[in-house]
Order: sequence, then C-alpha cells, then structure tokens
Amino acid sequence: MSDNDLLQAKACFLQGLQAFEAGHWTQAEAHFEQALARAPGRTSVIQNLGITRVRLGRYAEAEPLLRTALAAEPEQAGAWQALALTQLQLQHLEEACNSYERCFALGLASAELYAQYAQCLTRLGRSDQALRAYQDALACDANHIAALTELGSLYREAGLYDKAAHCFRQALARGADPDIVGYFLAAVTRQDDVSAPPRQYVQQLFDEYADEFDAHLVKQLGYRGHQALIDRLPPAAGPRFSRALDLGCGTGLCGAYVRSRVDYLAGVDLSPAMVEKARQRAVYDSLYAGDICDFLAQPQAAYDLVLAADVFIYVGALEEVFGLLASRMQTGSWLAFTVEAAAPEQSVELLPSLRYAHSAPYLEELAQRHGFETMAVHDEPIRFDQQRAVQGQYVYLKRR
Repeated sequence: MSDNDLLQAKACFLQGLQAFEAGHWTQAEAHFEQALARAPGRTSVIQNLGITRVRLGRYAEAEPLLRTALAAEPEQAGAWQALALTQLQLQHLEEACNSYERCFALGLASAELYAQYAQCLTRLGRSDQALRAYQDALACDANHIAALTELGSLYREAGLYDKAAHCFRQALARGADPDIVGYFLAAVTRQDDVSAPPRQYVQQLFDEYADEFDAHLVKQLGYRGHQALIDRLPPAAGPRFSRALDLGCGTGLCGAYVRSRVDYLAGVDLSPAMVEKARQRAVYDSLYAGDICDFLAQPQAAYDLVLAADVFIYVGALEEVFGLLASRMQTGSWLAFTVEAAAPEQSVELLPSLRYAHSAPYLEELAQRHGFETMAVHDEPIRFDQQRAVQGQYVYLKRR
C-alpha cells in the first residue's frame, strides 16, 4: 500500500465522517467503501461502515463488519451498541442480550439502550428481567414513552392491573398515542365505553405475528378452534356450499380446512401480512386485505356460508357487522363464529387480554334483529392462553 493510497483513504474516511454527522448515510457509506478499498483491513473504517449500514437498515450487511471490528478492538462501546441493535433487528435475541450487556459493562447506559435490551428479554420470555430493564430505562429517563408503555404491558400480562394502569396513564400524560395506549388503559381499568379496538393496533399486531402465527398457534398452543367450528356445523347446513366467506381469514387455517366443501371461497383480513400468508396456501378464489366492514359494504354476490373463527374478539361491538352480513347472506345461509363468553349482564366487554367478550343475550338480540335464527350454541373452550383454557361459545345462526 503506497503513501498515496493512505492519503486518499484518509481523505475518503474524513469525507465519510462528515457525511455521517450530517445524516447523509448513503454518501457516508460510499466514502467509507472507497476508503476501505484503498486501505483494506482498517478497523476504524470497517467499524464506521458497519454503523452506517445499521443507520441504513441493512442489518445483515452490517453484522459481519461490526464483528470484524470488535474482534480487533473489543472495547469499542459504539460498535457493541450498533451490533446489539443489529442482532435485535435480525432476531438473534440471545446474542443481542449479550451485546447489550457488553454495552452496559463498558459504561454505556441510556433509556433507549435499556428499553431495547428489555425488548430482547421480553421476546425470549424472560419477563422478570425485562421488567427490571424497563425500570432501569425509566431511571435514566422517566419520560421515555415506549418504556412506560411496555412496562405497563408486562404488568398487564402479569395481572398487575393497577400498576399497568399507572404506567399507561404516565405514558399518555407524556404524549403516547391516545388511541392505542388509551385502549390499553381501558382494558386494564375495565372501561365499558370502548366499542372497538384501534385499527392500527390490530393490523400491526397481526402483521408482526404473521410469520410465526401457524407455528405458535397450532403447533405450540394446540389450537383447533377453526376445525371445531367447521366440524360442529349442524347437519341441517348440508355437506356443501356454493359461496363461502372466511371473515378474518388470517393465514388461511379455516379456509384450508373448509375448501373441500365449498365451490367458491373468499377471504378477508385486516392484516396484509396475514393475507399474503393465506394467498400462499392457494385455497382461496379471492382475498381482500382490509377492514371486514369495508369489504362487506362493497357490492357482491350473496354467500351461503360465513365463518368467523376467533375474529369477533378483535372487533368489539357487532351491530355494524351483523347489519352488513344480513345484506350479504341469502335466506337459508349459515353464519358460524366463535366468541369469548361475557357475563350475561354485559353486552360487549373489553378484557384485560385486549380482546372482547360477548354475552349470549347480546348475541341473541343481534340475531333476532337482523333476521337470523340461532340453531346451535356450544359452550366450551375456544383456545388456550398461557396454558389456561379460554371459555367461549361456538355459535351457529341461520338466515331467515
């Protein structure tokens, strides 16, 4: 390597630092790449190129660079911080935890770092440690909204609803999303005036869950509610259907199970990621990503079977859904769905689980009002949550 190469490499490196400090990540990357080409193996260049690619969101490309830099200079706290975030984004959670712990050992401590560390611990199921990490985050910055919200969520899952409510109120006072965090607060304080969940919350929940949905729900939790809903269809419904609609179709579990009994099968789900998974099953004749009420409001041919397995628990009040279904179902058609059971004196109840329960009198009144006759109701668990059976109902209505 000539002296001229070193001078050019240094000039490129300095230009990269200037671009990085100005937030021009693409330009910074180009300069660091040029510097590395002229002076291969320079740890400072490798480290800064890795950190720049983290800023660009190209984590898979950043990780080997950061590992190389840290192998040469293991006390570089900034590189550990970038590596920890990279591993978190790549779902290398155990490794990310180790990297965050190296950051703390090297003297880095911030609310954001502790909050990211807590995310790793939560995803690994280490809730007690995650709770302490969120508390450490708030010790650094009592106004950290994400830490307050996630700490509240951990308390909610642990059944500590007063503590959860305190965290959610603190987050709201500091500017947290009033729709989503307000919904969380309503759930743990059992408010009865929240008729529907925020659409953004439900979509994001299932978009993030889509990749592991089947493995977690079916293989780990032994979910069979979609099969039971179809298997328990009363004999009077008949063996086949001309047009079926799978409301809240998710990844297509219900559609795949009922496909052999229907001539035409449509599916709708709020989550685009879930709909894409359903599309990959190749069992639907048509799929729609969007709100079920928006879909039902569109002109379309009538259905003689509508299925909604574990869907209404994320809808809330069902007046609009039933009204639209009545206009899309012909006489003699069937509506089959599951609900979580609410107390008889309740109509629609928002639970601390962030799901809705519906009472039998409420459902019967809706059925009568919109021209349905209740043909069968089965009271039994509809799923398992944290290894506990969730009591609910399989409901079968016939359009008059």
